[in-house]
Amino acid sequence: MVNKYREYFEIDEDYFPQINDYSIAAAKPDFWMTTYPHETFINMLNQVERILARQEKRSLWIEGAYGTGKSQCAYTLKKILEVPEEELRIYWNKYEPLKRKPDLLEKLIGHKQKGIVTVHRYASGSITSPRDLFFAIQESIKSVLEKKGLYTGENTLKESVIAWIDDPLHKRFLNELLQKPEWKALFSQSTADEVLNALCKGGEVKQLMNNLFRLADKEGITAMNIDADRLLAWITDVIDQNNVKIVFIWDEFSDYFKNNRESLSEFQKLVELVNLKPFYFIVVTHESGQLFTTADSTWTKVRDRFIPVQIALPDNIAFDLIGHAFKIKQAAQNNWEILADDLNSRVNSSRAAVMKATKITDPQVMKNIMPLHPMAALLLKNIASAFKSNQRSMFDFIKTSNTDDMKAFQWFIENTGPLDDHPLLTVDMLWDFFYEKGKENLTPDIRLILDTFPQQKNLTEKEQAVLKAILIMQAIDQRLGGMIDLFKATEQNLSYVFEGIPDLEGTACVNTAKRLVEKGILVSNPISGGRHVFAAAVLAGDQAKIDSYKKDIRNNSTTSKLVAEGGLSTVLSLSPALRLRFESEPNTGKIIPVTATDFTRTINNLCTKETKWNFHAVIAFAKDDIEAASFRKTIKAAVADKRYENIVFIDALSTPLGIEAFEQYVDYSAMAMYYNGNNNSASRENSDKARHVLDQDWKNRIYNGQFIVYTYANQEGEKLGNGQGV
Repeated sequence: MVNKYREYFEIDEDYFPQINDYSIAAAKPDFWMTTYPHETFINMLNQVERILARQEKRSLWIEGAYGTGKSQCAYTLKKILEVPEEELRIYWNKYEPLKRKPDLLEKLIGHKQKGIVTVHRYASGSITSPRDLFFAIQESIKSVLEKKGLYTGENTLKESVIAWIDDPLHKRFLNELLQKPEWKALFSQSTADEVLNALCKGGEVKQLMNNLFRLADKEGITAMNIDADRLLAWITDVIDQNNVKIVFIWDEFSDYFKNNRESLSEFQKLVELVNLKPFYFIVVTHESGQLFTTADSTWTKVRDRFIPVQIALPDNIAFDLIGHAFKIKQAAQNNWEILADDLNSRVNSSRAAVMKATKITDPQVMKNIMPLHPMAALLLKNIASAFKSNQRSMFDFIKTSNTDDMKAFQWFIENTGPLDDHPLLTVDMLWDFFYEKGKENLTPDIRLILDTFPQQKNLTEKEQAVLKAILIMQAIDQRLGGMIDLFKATEQNLSYVFEGIPDLEGTACVNTAKRLVEKGILVSNPISGGRHVFAAAVLAGDQAKIDSYKKDIRNNSTTSKLVAEGGLSTVLSLSPALRLRFESEPNTGKIIPVTATDFTRTINNLCTKETKWNFHAVIAFAKDDIEAASFRKTIKAAVADKRYENIVFIDALSTPLGIEAFEQYVDYSAMAMYYNGNNNSASRENSDKARHVLDQDWKNRIYNGQFIVYTYANQEGEKLGNGQGV
């Protein structure tokens, strides 16, 4: 007799929690066909059709929060535009939402028949200048054109560099330059022929090209350069000669904007090409509102060149995706239908409540998620909000294999069957994946609530299950600001959570919660409607104290304090020779840090100090983007002042701490203060985490981010890709 869920169905092998270069390479060629066409995805396709038809001469900006599946939507768009018509029709006919859009299908096929070249790139963290961007775009497009046997244009940048070096006079000149100590230290190649060989043999040449760019800038070689006008002329040429449209999709493009805030005008030229030619530069980012300040006029102009497309994951869509991931084995189809009906009939009340809350009208959607309890499914969709980033999501919970030592969904179906006493995956069973294995990535306020559980001793199995469920509900309810009433741990909602579980349904779970109140583990607080909500007793009244700590920390955390606490004066690893020249204190490797508030005072003091064998240098930091933009103007004014000609200004303002990271620091610091004296180990742990936000996370981001070095002799500054470049 079949007795485990694994024997009825399995998880879709191509159900990827995340899309990136690695997962794409590892997947089956047709894995994109598993993308479920939810409402926001179909809206994206409609917008793509409009721009391809030139009804709007703009590109698309695809954005969404972590875990919404925007990367998979973007990659599926690429496949829709490039696969043969027959394959697209197979995909279209797999899904009811698409079957209802036959006109859209025919329009897209019409555009494809006229010729579309699609390009897809992932991640932009290494693109630290417009020139990097132009080179990456040109090489990516050229690669696709070559694979299709199409015209690749005259003289791409790499080809131009190769042609220039291959000239005997230029080769001799480059050989001489490579003997200079500066270039000998930078290049791994020692002759022009070695440079040529490296460029011609293919493979990754970005670092070599960057080195050539630096040499060309310094030595005045204009042939080794590319700007927006040159790239646009090349793109126009390949579009005209091949008679095609180019759709360039760049996923995870957020870092480009963070690294290149000061050079958006060049990017603006690129995206404005769509006015004249069918070149659609589609970017995929997290929420764009977090990338720039609203007062940035250039940013506003750039944003206006795009149609915003929000990929969202409303609760009703999330339930569709969950059900879609559960593949019933063909041989077990009939038996499963009977069992699923039985399981579904056990959760009538909770199912109705969840359908009402999520605006789901089709009962089949709820049946399709069995054996996942409706309340667990709703919490699962929202539980990612409790984490600092995309460390946990409902996709991860479903996909994580049973061999990963995680009690997630696949562990459940391996160890549970429909005839068991606890046949449904209930809210309490989310605990191991999201707390035991994920606690290090929880936000501090959520961690505070869930940490109540391990402090309890000698609880029965029923008490453990009920306490876990209540704590999860309390945590997510707090995180969502009380937005979803079903997450309040009232008697009614608790009975929904355990509906269908014989030992705990009805009043059994409520009575268990009341016993936990009697034991002092929980409290029962009155809320609206004459109801009471169960909550962790240890937290009663403490949130106000924590909020007060947070307010004080925000008010007192100046940029100077954060820089000092993060030890940012040593962010650059100085060699012994450079230490002698530039360090501010002997044998420390420190460079004098400056912030907007102490900058003028610091450089005024330095300009009066005599320099002998050493040089004065300062390195500038900022807390947020607004402070960085204002501070950079102040630095540029100082650089042009002859009084400060003996000072080297190192601008690290392209990597401010940022609002999100600062709030993490505030949260951890407040929790350290809260625990101080009553749980010193927890206090130390949170204090360490607060410090790590600064001296590890921020410090590493700064080192790997863009720097600009200004001197009186070079007032425009030299941009460098990372700390090693400095």
